[in-house]
Amino acid sequence: MNISRLLLSLLLLLTLIHCGGNPHEGNPTSDFDFNLPDLKGKTHSLKDFRGEVVVLNFWATWCPPCLEEMPKLNDLHSRYKDSGVHVIGIALDKDSLELVRPFVKSNDISYTILRGGRETLALLSAGSSGEEFKGVPTTLIIDRKGKIRERFHGSFELEQFEERLRSLIAE
Repeated sequence: MNISRLLLSLLLLLTLIHCGGNPHEGNPTSDFDFNLPDLKGKTHSLKDFRGEVVVLNFWATWCPPCLEEMPKLNDLHSRYKDSGVHVIGIALDKDSLELVRPFVKSNDISYTILRGGRETLALLSAGSSGEEFKGVPTTLIIDRKGKIRERFHGSFELEQFEERLRSLIAE
């Protein structure tokens, strides 16, 4: 067997091993946290929401898939807010306050919006959420103890997302 076939076989084996798990599920971690302001300037930490299931969505105003998710997140917020679920959007726009405040108002976003920035991107890129950040939109489902239980990179399918959310509510 020549070296290129051996390398190709090894690469294929590693790819199959990596793809064997659930692409949405990560190792539960409680190391991830943030201190970010909302649109009124009040600072929030992930620890503020302990005891609730948190849906944490990273987005930007310029991201079309993010915009497509917003009605789903509004719907989840309105249907599950009385079941111990808190939906939070973290805007990652550079000039977040000037862009995000009118955007939130014009799109009737009803869930909590926090302003992220370079520090948030650095925190996410460093893998402190338990996995490398792959871009927006990214949505995490965090259990009542503050552990990341699910990770959705890109747009999520509402049915699959809701199924996992309901199982965490029941825990």
